[in-house]
Amino acid sequence: MVVSRAWEAVDVGRTAPVAHALVVADAALRMRADLPGVVPHMTRWPGMRRARWVVGHADPGAESALETLGRFACLEALLPLPVSDAWIGHDRPVYRVDGLWPWHWAAHEADGAVKYDDRPDASRIVAAQNEREWYLRRLGLDVVRYDWTLATGCRGELAARFAALLHDNPAREVPIRWWKDVPGAGPVVPKAEDWPVPGPPHGGLPSWWRGAETAATTGRAREPPWPDRCP
Repeated sequence: MVVSRAWEAVDVGRTAPVAHALVVADAALRMRADLPGVVPHMTRWPGMRRARWVVGHADPGAESALETLGRFACLEALLPLPVSDAWIGHDRPVYRVDGLWPWHWAAHEADGAVKYDDRPDASRIVAAQNEREWYLRRLGLDVVRYDWTLATGCRGELAARFAALLHDNPAREVPIRWWKDVPGAGPVVPKAEDWPVPGPPHGGLPSWWRGAETAATTGRAREPPWPDRCP
């Protein structure tokens, strides 16, 4: 049987660990799949409470699984949510950051596992990254970087680093100037609904997210706990 991308993403939302399901939902939305349109057709399926939460918190702005997991760490730790892939600059969009807290003048950057590995242009990449970071910091932006180790195995440590960044950069009355990234169109002036709230997300993760919700027909595994050993 062939199913649509949207149907498959919502089905994953019913059964997979929440972090994994959110990665799939983000990717599906970015490819313009209509996840909310599928949900009413699956209302009586087991696990739909979980799927509705995943669909409601999915973000088409996330460009990679690593970025999604960074946002998930904020949800898990009740931290303010960043804007995914926001452009910033002094008077025009110059650089795009993976996650931006505009009210806090802070950002996160997700470094993929093969960004520098076995590449003949690695020195150029590092030089460009240093120039970029110099520019961001001259704007007044504080930046934290993370990788797959933190995002997949040490979410508690990742959340702690995000929390420290936001603590050191409390929300201001005037946010940093930024532009929303629209796939296929580039940076645009954000609308009112594009702005994040400076405080934590309402409610954060639901009480059942670690597997308290059960459905005998799905055989779902419990969410993996944070490991004891992290950097």
